[in-house]
Amino acid sequence: MSNPSYNPSLRQEPRYEPAAVIPVKHDFALLDWLESTNRLISREIEESSHLLSEDEEISELMDVDDTYDDDDDDDIDLDED
Repeated sequence: MSNPSYNPSLRQEPRYEPAAVIPVKHDFALLDWLESTNRLISREIEESSHLLSEDEEISELMDVDDTYDDDDDDDIDLDED
Protein backbone atom coordinates (compact mmCIF):
# COMPACT_ATOMS: atom_id res chain seq x y z
CA MET A 1 0.00 0.00 0.00
CA SER A 2 1.29 3.44 -0.81
CA ASN A 3 1.03 6.35 1.58
CA PRO A 4 -1.06 9.15 -0.07
CA SER A 5 0.79 11.86 1.88
CA TYR A 6 4.26 10.66 0.85
CA ASN A 7 6.28 13.38 -0.88
CA PRO A 8 9.85 12.45 -1.86
CA SER A 9 10.78 16.15 -2.06
CA LEU A 10 10.22 16.59 1.67
CA ARG A 11 12.40 15.12 4.34
CA GLN A 12 12.83 15.64 8.05
CA GLU A 13 15.98 17.22 9.46
CA PRO A 14 16.94 17.49 13.12
CA ARG A 15 15.97 20.86 14.55
CA TYR A 16 19.36 21.96 15.87
CA GLU A 17 21.49 20.47 13.11
CA PRO A 18 22.50 22.47 10.02
CA ALA A 19 20.48 21.55 6.97
CA ALA A 20 22.11 20.04 3.93
CA VAL A 21 22.74 22.61 1.22
CA ILE A 22 21.83 21.90 -2.38
CA PRO A 23 24.88 22.51 -4.59
CA VAL A 24 24.54 25.37 -7.05
CA LYS A 25 25.35 24.83 -10.72
CA HIS A 26 27.17 27.98 -11.84
CA ASP A 27 27.04 27.12 -15.53
CA PHE A 28 23.26 26.77 -15.58
CA ALA A 29 21.07 29.69 -16.63
CA LEU A 30 17.37 30.05 -16.05
CA LEU A 31 16.74 31.03 -19.67
CA ASP A 32 18.53 27.90 -20.88
CA TRP A 33 16.33 25.76 -18.63
CA LEU A 34 13.17 27.49 -19.87
CA GLU A 35 14.19 26.91 -23.49
CA SER A 36 15.12 23.27 -22.89
CA THR A 37 11.78 22.53 -21.22
CA ASN A 38 9.79 24.45 -23.87
CA ARG A 39 8.50 26.90 -21.26
CA LEU A 40 9.95 30.01 -22.88
CA ILE A 41 7.36 31.58 -25.15
CA SER A 42 8.42 34.23 -27.60
CA ARG A 43 6.36 37.38 -27.82
CA GLU A 44 4.58 38.47 -30.95
CA ILE A 45 5.75 41.76 -32.40
CA GLU A 46 3.12 44.48 -32.07
CA GLU A 47 2.56 47.13 -34.65
CA SER A 48 3.70 50.50 -33.32
CA SER A 49 1.43 52.35 -35.76
CA HIS A 50 -1.56 50.71 -34.06
CA LEU A 51 -0.44 52.14 -30.73
CA LEU A 52 0.09 55.54 -32.30
CA SER A 53 -3.43 55.62 -33.70
CA GLU A 54 -4.85 54.80 -30.26
CA ASP A 55 -2.89 57.70 -28.77
CA GLU A 56 -4.25 60.02 -31.43
CA GLU A 57 -7.82 58.90 -30.70
CA ILE A 58 -7.35 59.49 -26.99
CA SER A 59 -5.87 62.93 -27.54
CA GLU A 60 -8.85 63.83 -29.74
CA LEU A 61 -11.21 62.84 -26.94
CA MET A 62 -9.26 64.84 -24.39
CA ASP A 63 -9.02 67.93 -26.59
CA VAL A 64 -12.18 69.75 -25.55
CA ASP A 65 -12.84 73.37 -26.56
CA ASP A 66 -15.18 74.05 -23.63
CA THR A 67 -14.07 76.51 -21.00
CA TYR A 68 -15.37 77.09 -17.53
CA ASP A 69 -16.71 80.51 -18.58
CA ASP A 70 -19.38 78.81 -20.66
CA ASP A 71 -21.23 77.89 -17.51
CA ASP A 72 -24.84 79.13 -17.36
CA ASP A 73 -24.65 80.09 -13.68
CA ASP A 74 -24.05 83.73 -14.61
CA ASP A 75 -27.71 84.08 -15.57
CA ILE A 76 -28.92 83.22 -12.07
CA ASP A 77 -29.13 85.99 -9.50
CA LEU A 78 -28.09 84.40 -6.20
CA ASP A 79 -28.87 87.46 -4.05
CA GLU A 80 -32.64 87.06 -4.34
CA ASP A 81 -33.97 86.57 -0.81
